Amino acid sequence: MPKWISVEEAAVKYGINKEVIWLWADMKRFPMSYEKGITTVDEESLIGFLHQNKDRVTAEYIDTLEDLCIGKANICNLYAEIIGCQDKELLYQREQIARMKEIQTAMKRQNSRLRDCEKVFTKYEENFSTCWIGRICAHLRRLIRLMRR
Repeated sequence: MPKWISVEEAAVKYGINKEVIWLWADMKRFPMSYEKGITTVDEESLIGFLHQNKDRVTAEYIDTLEDLCIGKANICNLYAEIIGCQDKELLYQREQIARMKEIQTAMKRQNSRLRDCEKVFTKYEENFSTCWIGRICAHLRRLIRLMRR
């Protein structure tokens, strides 16, 4: 049955920097567990690893360390690529917002012009209701109503 010891306790007990223990754990050199926010390692596996590597650094250790570094670099590259894609998406969205604001401004201007025309037609509507110009005004009003729908 494994005896679990916190990374901090292991660092003090064996005189090893706790960051180095974290690195070894990342390299999967011995079992590691998270309990109640505390990271623990299997003490027997840690002792075995220390005994195995006490005299020298093995080629396997260097290869594993190199693989770990390459993996971390690949993760960093992926994050950089994701951030680049997000930047492009934000730029695209800002361009879309600018276009929408331009369209909204043009629509407001057009709406204002239509209201001005409606006011003019309403003003002269009573005067021309019986003559041919009145009929034209009535037709124009119908057209304006149709355009609004």
